[in-house]
Amino acid sequence: MDFKGIKNIIFDLGGVIINLDEKATYKAFEDLFREKYHTVLDRFAENNVLHDFEMGKLSAEQLFRFIRTIDASPSDEQITKAWNRMLLDIPAERIFLIRNLARKYRIFLLSNTNAIHLNTIDNMVQHDFGFERLSVLFEKAYYSHELELRKPNPEIFLHILHDKQLAPEQTLFIDDTEEHILAAKGLNLKTHHLQKGENIVTLFHEH
Repeated sequence: MDFKGIKNIIFDLGGVIINLDEKATYKAFEDLFREKYHTVLDRFAENNVLHDFEMGKLSAEQLFRFIRTIDASPSDEQITKAWNRMLLDIPAERIFLIRNLARKYRIFLLSNTNAIHLNTIDNMVQHDFGFERLSVLFEKAYYSHELELRKPNPEIFLHILHDKQLAPEQTLFIDDTEEHILAAKGLNLKTHHLQKGENIVTLFHEH
């Protein structure tokens, strides 16, 4: 990849920095809710629960209460554990890469996430690498549930560009979701669509 003219890099989080297995959460929900599993998924879809949770319109406590209107038996801890099952690991070489890139570029994070996942990821980073939270690795981290904006809404990219006075043609956005990449391209950001089997370490290996 040609990095000529790039001064800023915006990283996605899930599937780019942290490894994910979304099917693991569905399996954990199936084990937790059993015969009510499909009802939970249907109610989530009908009420835009996942979207609203990532947009900060729904708190963790409200999520728990919503779930217990369908199935009163699971505890907050059980729901949280199932919700987090998709979060696998953050390879150390990705952390080292980000720290090294920060010496040359302005580095940012942009993630569609939620309060439960972010708290867990911050704990992972603290436990595994000794950092207080993930955001300390970046000049600034932008999270959908805090901004009440999410990718691929162009407004979330414009917010970052304006907030940090970044020139889009000097800014590289790396994400594993094509829809997000297309939104960034529409605003003239440089982009790299991270493919399955590809990782950011190999992307920057020869750079």
